[in-house]
Amino acid sequence: MDEEESTERQMQIAMLCQRLAKMKKLYTDDDTDYINKAISSNSPDTCRTLLTSLERKGNPQTDPGLLSKLIDGYTRVFSSMPLGKYGQSESYAKMLVRFAELKAIQDVNDAQASFDIARSHCKDFAFVHIAYAQFELLQGNIKKCTSILQKAFEMNAKPRRVLEAAVRNLNTVIFLSQTPTSAFSNESITIKGKQFFIFKMIGRGGSSKVYQVFDQKKHVYALKYVNLEEADAQAVESYKNEIEHLNHLQQYSDQIIKLYDYEITSSYIYMLMECGHLDLNTWLRNRKSVNPLDRKCYWRNMLEAVHTIHKHGIVHSDLKPANFVIVDASLKLIDFGIANRIQPDVTSIMKDSQVGTLNYMPPEAIKDTSSNGKPGSKISAKGDVWSLGCILYCMTYGKTPFQNITNQISKIHAIIDPSHEIDFPDVPEKDLLDVLKRCLVRNPRERISISELLDHPYLQLQPQPEPGTDYKACAGDLKRILNELAALQSPNSIARAASNLARMCNSGRKLDVSECVKTSSQTLWK
Repeated sequence: MDEEESTERQMQIAMLCQRLAKMKKLYTDDDTDYINKAISSNSPDTCRTLLTSLERKGNPQTDPGLLSKLIDGYTRVFSSMPLGKYGQSESYAKMLVRFAELKAIQDVNDAQASFDIARSHCKDFAFVHIAYAQFELLQGNIKKCTSILQKAFEMNAKPRRVLEAAVRNLNTVIFLSQTPTSAFSNESITIKGKQFFIFKMIGRGGSSKVYQVFDQKKHVYALKYVNLEEADAQAVESYKNEIEHLNHLQQYSDQIIKLYDYEITSSYIYMLMECGHLDLNTWLRNRKSVNPLDRKCYWRNMLEAVHTIHKHGIVHSDLKPANFVIVDASLKLIDFGIANRIQPDVTSIMKDSQVGTLNYMPPEAIKDTSSNGKPGSKISAKGDVWSLGCILYCMTYGKTPFQNITNQISKIHAIIDPSHEIDFPDVPEKDLLDVLKRCLVRNPRERISISELLDHPYLQLQPQPEPGTDYKACAGDLKRILNELAALQSPNSIARAASNLARMCNSGRKLDVSECVKTSSQTLWK
């Protein structure tokens, strides 16, 4: 071995030892609790929830320390929960995708390898292929992006309609990338000095219009334009309310649509947002029945979104399919126009008027009156549960509980009348039937809560963890580093270090990181 190769090997060994030393620091702070709880849970759902909570403590794009903790945390989880056993779990697949995305911040080549692993072991999930395709698209590899999506169809990844939407979006990006910006120069909107070019209108309502737009870098967004000269005071207030809620809530949940920027003047409001494929109402209208897996996944998305707003003292009070939009493989809540804040020490408030969609409106919002006898509408978190139950009912039976009653007055009476029984035709999924019946209870005090719905057996895709299960805290990290040491074709001293560490990893006892670092360092530098 020449001197140059020897020096390079010593540098690589030194770097690996530094990484071992950093492990002690990484796992002695408060963030260790998130990772240890995740591993001990033996549940992909719990692991993903805890690691997502850890990520929300900062921005891994700008915080190398947090990025390192997250990557090491995911590595430990994967070591404790092998692919062969958990690869069919949706939450596990989402963790693999997020791990690959985080690796992309560090090294593009590492990210590609991680995406390959996710795609090969979790090929049934459309979002895995889409995430990989989006990664390649960001690298400018349109051909490979297209190939990944084509292979996803061949692998019969589900849901298929999400893949179809991804292909449509890709075609839009390809079209935009091949079209000179000057071709759109006559139709553009400027927000705080940044120019966005209008591609097409994708929605409208009242005094607002929603456009699909793109910027100079050909990134696609949804832009809501509100003409304040055509809006009354109540409408203006609702739009400002929406901006306030979106601004506050998006940092707490991936199921809230992202608001990137906005501008308010005396004559208009601009809101630059994440662009979805289509809203849930349109999606439901275009199909005769809903796949059980799609229904379950979308139900979880809706619950997570509403759970987030409730935790921050916000009641939506107008939940309906049109207020959820499909972004990639999940649903996101998009509209907060008439949402209301409730103070922490109260459970409900009265609104001056009934505002909402009758087919999804809870009984208490229709029949209550204020203390002075004037018509009013009582809203609470349990009212949102009823509305969600109506949406799930529609996803199950193809219609809302009272949709067949066409006379509005008769419909109102049916909704509030306890003697009017809601029809629940039998379905194969008994847990689903239980959810529907517990959501559509007329007395809000007896109605199930969002937290209970999230814990309901209907959403439990994995078996619960067995009590007393013990796991090796750092075995995955150490084994990964040992593999890298072995790749160096190391001399005997490194082989002895690898042997010592391997024995520690396989001993069955809880590993002490400082002991590992000490042992490996002493052996490496003998």
